[in-house]
Amino acid sequence: MSLTIAERIKDIPFSSIRKIFEEAGWMEKKGVKVTHMEIGRPDFDTPEHIKEAANLALQQGHVHYTSNSGIQELRAAIAGKLQRENNIEVDPDEGVVVTIGCKEAIVDILLAYVNPGDEVLIPDPSWLEYQHNVKLVGGIPVLVPLHEDKDFLLDPEEVASRITSKTKMLILCSPHNPTGAVLPESYLKELAALAIKHDLLVLSDEIYEKIIYDEAKHISIASLPGMFERTVTVNGFSKAYAMDGWRLGYVAGPPSLIQPILKVHQYNTTSATSFAQYGAVAAYNGSQEPVEDMVKEFDRRRRLLVEALNQIPGVHCVLPKGAFYVFPSFKGFGRSSKDLATYLLREARIACVPGSAFGEVGEGHIRMAFSTDYNDIEAAIGRLNESLMQIKG
Repeated sequence: MSLTIAERIKDIPFSSIRKIFEEAGWMEKKGVKVTHMEIGRPDFDTPEHIKEAANLALQQGHVHYTSNSGIQELRAAIAGKLQRENNIEVDPDEGVVVTIGCKEAIVDILLAYVNPGDEVLIPDPSWLEYQHNVKLVGGIPVLVPLHEDKDFLLDPEEVASRITSKTKMLILCSPHNPTGAVLPESYLKELAALAIKHDLLVLSDEIYEKIIYDEAKHISIASLPGMFERTVTVNGFSKAYAMDGWRLGYVAGPPSLIQPILKVHQYNTTSATSFAQYGAVAAYNGSQEPVEDMVKEFDRRRRLLVEALNQIPGVHCVLPKGAFYVFPSFKGFGRSSKDLATYLLREARIACVPGSAFGEVGEGHIRMAFSTDYNDIEAAIGRLNESLMQIKG
């Protein structure tokens, strides 16, 4: 039997993040201790009150299909949270769809709105699934470079210069993966003005919104004047509540934008896991103290790692304002980011991700997640220093 794969996936690579993760796993099976700084997930357990709520739902028999949009209790909790924390007012019945993680939400949005040939503006570097999923639905990713000397903030002038008659959508992620940049209100207002002027749909990925530091403040672009009607807000529970394995996300906005997304979701997955949704209700309606404690610990690790990296000759690291990543430059070491990440895994036993995995502008950088134990980070810094000294000779 002769089969050919679909053209749409021929140029889509496997995830570089997962390649590093898999090799690190094989090393550990051979007894090698690896410091994991490659996977974007908290190293904390899901808070107990969330697990208890999901367990109770299991015991009560909530094990069947739910509404395609998600259980009413969760949609109400999401609507309440968005109004309370983000100044966004959504209809919990027709303006929210609970998805299997933010990944599904993003794919559903692109399938609902991007036609072949439509252009989508995406920051570079960024989580590469934006770019590749745009390609999968037949769209054209248009990359907008982020500059280290501007703290990796998305420059509205750079965005404006890339808008054409084919531009359909702008994708935002703030706090940003992989750089940890947080867009200030002044930038968001300029981006909003561009979206209104050029009639663009905005996909705002806000999964890291609660992981924020110093004077930075998260602002949802949908809360700005004239933006609610053209913005789909994506969020979820993986990062702030250490629920990455629960696979729960959502998309929210005006019913006119959300209902076509629901149609895709219906044919794609039917509904998110029933009992997990009850845990998510407890996440939004219960104590936020575990989130606050986790962010305090992330902040402690952030300062340790950035200070240590900036003391290494040839390394420069911007202090991130959000998320749990640093994105230091190693351009002075004469190696591609892919080669350097492989070297650091095999020689320093540090699993991290080449910057090129996030776009062309990421070349020369390495993404390191500080969502791992403080003491492990301290030990890894010593090994990192030694390994880099060997390169310098």
